[in-house]
Amino acid sequence: MNATPHQNPVPFPMRELEQIEQALSAIEQWRGTLAQRREALMLRLDVETRPVPAAQPVIQRVISRGFEYRGKHVPCWSYIDIHTSLLERLWVDFPERREAMASAVARCGASRNYVATSPQNLFPRRSLPWTQRFSRRLVEGWYVDTNLNPERMRRILPVATAAARLTWGQDVKVYWHSTKVSG
Repeated sequence: MNATPHQNPVPFPMRELEQIEQALSAIEQWRGTLAQRREALMLRLDVETRPVPAAQPVIQRVISRGFEYRGKHVPCWSYIDIHTSLLERLWVDFPERREAMASAVARCGASRNYVATSPQNLFPRRSLPWTQRFSRRLVEGWYVDTNLNPERMRRILPVATAAARLTWGQDVKVYWHSTKVSG
C-alpha cells in the first residue's frame, strides 16, 4: 500500500476555523472579565445587605444609699446610718488607729468631739438625757455624735478614712442617694 496525500476536491474552510478560534478566545476573555465583575458585585452586595448589629443597650444598675467599703456595698437607710456604720467599720478594722481617727475627726469641728470614749466626753456641757439622745455606741469604749447635719458628715467621713490610711473614693465610697451607674 502506497501512502499518498489525500486530495480533497472541496477546499478546507481555514478562514472559518480561524474565526471560530478567535471567537472562542474572545468568549474566554469576556468570561474572565464577567467573572471578576460578578465577584466584585457579590462582595458589594454582601456588604450592603449585611445586617446592622443592634446597639447594645447600656446596662445601668442602681446602687442604693449607703457606702462601699473595700469593694463591698453596705446599704443604709439614712445619712446618720451611713455615718455611724462607716465609722464603726473603721473602728473595728483599725483599732490601732482609733486615737488618730478620733483626733482627726475632732479637727472637723470648732468646739466638740465627734467621736469620744464616753457620751459625756462628746457633749461635756450638756445634760445626761440630751447626751444619751444624741450619742450612739460605736464599739466598746467609743461613742459617736449623731446630732450632725449632712454637710458635717460629708466633711468628717473622708477625714476619718484618711486617718485610717484608706483612700477616699477607692477603698471607701459613699452614696448619699441611690445612684445609677453604667456597667
